Amino acid sequence: MNMFTSALPSAVWPGPNRVMRATLCKSKMILIALSIGLLGLTTAVHGAEPSLEQQLETMQRQLEQQQRTIEEMQRQLEEQNTASQQMRQQAAEAESVAQQAEAEVQEVAQTVGIDLSKEMDHFAYSKGNTFKVPNTDTALTISGFIRASAIHDFDRISSPTQFVVSDIVVDGQPTGQPSDRTTFTANASRFVLSTSTPLQNSKLSTFLSWDFADNTTSSKADLRLRQAWAQLDNFVLGGDLRMGQAWTAWDDLGALPEAMDLKGPNGAQKKRHPLIRWARDFQDKYTLWIGLENPDYKITNGDTESAWPDTVVSLKWQGDWGHLKPALIGRQIKGDDANAGSDTAIGWGTQLAGKIKVPVLGEKDNFKFQVVYGSGIGSYNNDKGYDDALFNIGGDLKTIDSFEGYGAFQHWWTGSLRSSAVFGWVDVDNRDEQSDDSLNRTLYTAANLVWSPYKQVDIGMEYLWGKRENKNNDDGTANRIQATTKFKF
Repeated sequence: MNMFTSALPSAVWPGPNRVMRATLCKSKMILIALSIGLLGLTTAVHGAEPSLEQQLETMQRQLEQQQRTIEEMQRQLEEQNTASQQMRQQAAEAESVAQQAEAEVQEVAQTVGIDLSKEMDHFAYSKGNTFKVPNTDTALTISGFIRASAIHDFDRISSPTQFVVSDIVVDGQPTGQPSDRTTFTANASRFVLSTSTPLQNSKLSTFLSWDFADNTTSSKADLRLRQAWAQLDNFVLGGDLRMGQAWTAWDDLGALPEAMDLKGPNGAQKKRHPLIRWARDFQDKYTLWIGLENPDYKITNGDTESAWPDTVVSLKWQGDWGHLKPALIGRQIKGDDANAGSDTAIGWGTQLAGKIKVPVLGEKDNFKFQVVYGSGIGSYNNDKGYDDALFNIGGDLKTIDSFEGYGAFQHWWTGSLRSSAVFGWVDVDNRDEQSDDSLNRTLYTAANLVWSPYKQVDIGMEYLWGKRENKNNDDGTANRIQATTKFKF
């Protein structure tokens, strides 16, 4: 028994187990029985010599069979022990790999803090692909899309790749624009690169974005820097501090309608420029923005001079019903007139934008809008078709009033098929000193059908109509159809 137990691996035979004890007991009983049989046979050996030899041979065969059985059981136990050890080793390795993978996922998740949907309009972004930079705590996110469009204009307009309503050619105005034109372009394609690095009680985020749509008067690709900023979270008074070129706090990206045309409605406020912005969330319902932004403006009959930064304050209120975002802007406009010298005027503006869920025709249906009224804020207009201020006959710098906005209803036919109908307007209160061909009013309408066969692909068709009216009542209209396919990555 000692030789048998010592031959077994210690992992399987820490002591006599029940299987082996039963086997050994059975072997002992057989040996005892054989011994008793041998004693009985010796007493009768004189009377049955051949029978005794036969019985001994039989017993010998049985002993050999028992020995083989024991050896087979020992071999099977050794195989089971080896397999068990291998399974435990494989399980330990698998658990180690799973723990490492989970740790990597958690580490990346802790460093990724940039929500791309807040930096681009809702239908222009993808979540992108995030990679952990080796030997650092930084996560790198790559995103963007390829946007290919086929455009046909039925009327004269000097912006072939974007539907800029203020670029519509007014009747009687000399122009070299053709009466109809077809344009193929991929200039709206975009590349986004962002990083996120955890800091002690904070986080550092960076964001870079480019496209090729800097020139609207030609279909030639022209590289454009859209955004380039860095942000420290929870840095000042519990808020996030952003510096660089970014969307102004005056805009509301979440209220922009889905459009195949890159420009979008004429009355929208869409501007990116250098700024310093502080933002903080309150109770997961409100977000407050305060921005000091680059004073970029245009003056009629004069030159611009350096001025104080534009100041923007906005508050977003959001819930299950949608969101609303009121905003205020104040700015100093400073210019120089060749005859009267320099002068300063104060520009201001107020707006209300938002997205309201209206599940009347469909669960995901919504209404988006933006209404803006102010004086000296023409440079924030999407079309930028009019100046912010002008020098009057007396040499005084006066701001120009305007009222503008849009409304858009979106209906979802299915989970992947949707349509948007958009109407926009811009109304400028022209001053007497402005020329007769100054922009007085623009109107904009668009209707589209968009299909997303895959999460990363949008295919759409859109009809656009616009009208421009000048101060002297001359006007012009333009019709366009556009087919666009967007491949997100």
